[in-house]
Amino acid sequence: MDTYDLLVIGGGPGGYACAIKAAKASMRVAIFEKESFGGTCLNVGCIPTKYLLDKAGNLEKIRTLTEAGIYKDAGMFNYGEIQRQKAKVVEKLVGGVNGLLKHHKVAIIKGEATLKANKVVECNGKQYAAENIVIASGSRPTMIPIPGVEHTITSTELLSIPTIPKRLVVIGGGVIGLELSSAFNSFGSKVAVIEMMDSLLPRELPKATEQLTKTLEKNGITFHLSARVNRIEKKDGVCKTIFTVGGKEVFVESEVVLMAVGRKPNSDCITADSKVVLTDSKLVKVDQYLETSVDGVYAIGDVIGGYQLAHAAYAEAESVVDTILAKDTKKSYDDSVMPRCVYTIPAFAAVGKTPEQAGVETAIGTFSYEANGMALAEEAKGSVYVIMDKQQKTTVGVQIVGEHAPELISLASAAVAKKFTLDDWEHLIIAHPSLSEMVREAALDAFKCALHKG
Repeated sequence: MDTYDLLVIGGGPGGYACAIKAAKASMRVAIFEKESFGGTCLNVGCIPTKYLLDKAGNLEKIRTLTEAGIYKDAGMFNYGEIQRQKAKVVEKLVGGVNGLLKHHKVAIIKGEATLKANKVVECNGKQYAAENIVIASGSRPTMIPIPGVEHTITSTELLSIPTIPKRLVVIGGGVIGLELSSAFNSFGSKVAVIEMMDSLLPRELPKATEQLTKTLEKNGITFHLSARVNRIEKKDGVCKTIFTVGGKEVFVESEVVLMAVGRKPNSDCITADSKVVLTDSKLVKVDQYLETSVDGVYAIGDVIGGYQLAHAAYAEAESVVDTILAKDTKKSYDDSVMPRCVYTIPAFAAVGKTPEQAGVETAIGTFSYEANGMALAEEAKGSVYVIMDKQQKTTVGVQIVGEHAPELISLASAAVAKKFTLDDWEHLIIAHPSLSEMVREAALDAFKCALHKG
């Protein structure tokens, strides 16, 4: 039986980050992956989706400039070439991860791994052991059990679809559903989103999500909120998605139906004799150190639930390795300042708490893209919302609707993490012209101190 200092099950963002960080600390590490390194994010999630959205966003920009008379026509695009170039980007990044693992002398074991008793991992009929094991097995799309579910596809299939559907129905108005709706809407699909909640992104600031919803509707996406899908029928290549909304049963037709109602954990790799405890929903149960019910066995990423985000998995991976190395001086994992991004057109990004979540009296400052020089130069539109503790005058949360919101949220994340005060914002110098100026202006506006707002 081969022995290591650390065994990592799964080569997604959390898994490979964990393996590399541990190897850099001179640990002897082996990583198990049955498919391609990079997990869902790199192969069939974050990266290919963002590639499509970038090209879709460029199309929208060209159309806007054409309408303004700056460009002569909206231009044509080659969807087949977009798919080919997307595949090249994914291939390059997967190769990069493989190269990093090899460079740091991580043992790569391709195959399906299973966690057994006594901290033993079995793969391809061979057994491996280590004092420390990290489960980073990820997740897969959830399919709701309704009649006709076999007529739907998941985000994995839609990302590689060879032609653009004339009509697309998306079941689920969460991050995955919204991002793909935006992309295919811009590529020319008539998109309808069916969501059972009464609003999009219900845990975020209502002002921000309402603005996002209205803008997406203006772009051409139709939303059916507070709706429940009953069944899907298919005839002559056309799907009829039948759902109930407002007490009435209605339907919408399309060539393609995307099931985007969330993801479920890949915890099948954990056997009962491993003694690792799972929740009722098959998530791996962990403590504040991301340790499971078995000493020395940790879990990170989608398989533990929480924020199912690549950057959350990266942070969890680094925290676990720090804990392993620290032994008696370990620190608990803190995800209280987690950036949350939706790469729609326009994008949405948030960090920290909303006024309802803050537990203190708050003041909300706002600033419009229309009052920012760089936004006007780039034809960008949107708004920034900064939530401040009214008494302490510290930064509680930030929400942004508009172009480059996921980039702007980095400044906001630092402000929330460090509890920027009004005085900090007043003395912070930000380059001009830049979109980042809006974050500072919105923070100052919470106390009526914004320079460029009446």
